[in-house]
Amino acid sequence: MSEATVSKIITTIPATLNRYTATPIRAEIKRRVAAYARVSTDDEEQLSSYENQVSY
Repeated sequence: MSEATVSKIITTIPATLNRYTATPIRAEIKRRVAAYARVSTDDEEQLSSYENQVSY
């Protein structure tokens, strides 16, 4: 047989576990998320805002 007529059989085995957490790939997981937003202005009442947050 020549190389042109030889075909290779490749079998793909899909992953079943997450490689980092060892949980099943299709498992529903709860994710912990957070959001943070801050708006600053030049108003006088905002001048000490950062210091108030740090002290709190």
